[in-house]
Amino acid sequence: MQAEERRSKIVNYLRDNEFCSLEELSRMLNVSVSTVRRDVNCLSLEGYLRRTHGGAQMILNQPANMLAVVDLPNNAVHSDTKMAIARYCASLILPGQTIIMDAGSTVYYVAQQLVSKHPIVVTNSLPISNLYSGYSQVETHVVGGVIYPRLGVLTGPKAEEGFASIHADVAIMGAAGLTLNEGLTNTHALLIDMQLTMIRSARKVFFCMDSTKLGNSSLFYLCKTDKIQNLITDERADPTMVEALREKGVNVYLAPISH
Repeated sequence: MQAEERRSKIVNYLRDNEFCSLEELSRMLNVSVSTVRRDVNCLSLEGYLRRTHGGAQMILNQPANMLAVVDLPNNAVHSDTKMAIARYCASLILPGQTIIMDAGSTVYYVAQQLVSKHPIVVTNSLPISNLYSGYSQVETHVVGGVIYPRLGVLTGPKAEEGFASIHADVAIMGAAGLTLNEGLTNTHALLIDMQLTMIRSARKVFFCMDSTKLGNSSLFYLCKTDKIQNLITDERADPTMVEALREKGVNVYLAPISH
């Protein structure tokens, strides 16, 4: 059973039952609890459900009778790839570092992998701040600003000021597209100035992007390739583009995907 099919079954099951445990879903789907946990984390990120305290039960964000047909977004379909990138990125982070964390699904997966590193995190991401609210091991600072509900981020001058006032060891960031000629692009103009501030406020920057974004561009220009220090993508990335990026001075890391 593919991941998207499992996740549709989980949401439909919750539509009828309102809440259940990870073990119950594991038995229903005939998969391991760890597989169910990954599916639930992905669905929580996409707003289909939320985890209760301790992660043992889930309840729908919407009333059960409001959820009809489930159409999982692209992020859910590619979650295994994003998780592989997240694990690789987390392996490069040292314990106790101060980390700027951007918004976006791949960065959220990185956040899940960093708890054991006891980081100090500065973020504008509402999902990441909510994730870390349950972990005493992570010191979390949330910048001010205006909530942009569609993306689950804080934006505006206050958010930019929050990032500009710190000096972080690492920034972990995402983008919507990367081409050799245009460089990095993103989907929302409100994010660009804030991301540029994040880049300036960190000694080392990692862009985490799955290989489907390489060779594609989005609406708004972020920066040229010579401003990219490190790119973490997956092993399916086009070898020709990877080599061209390395020739431009970008450190490209290829995360292995479990088959």
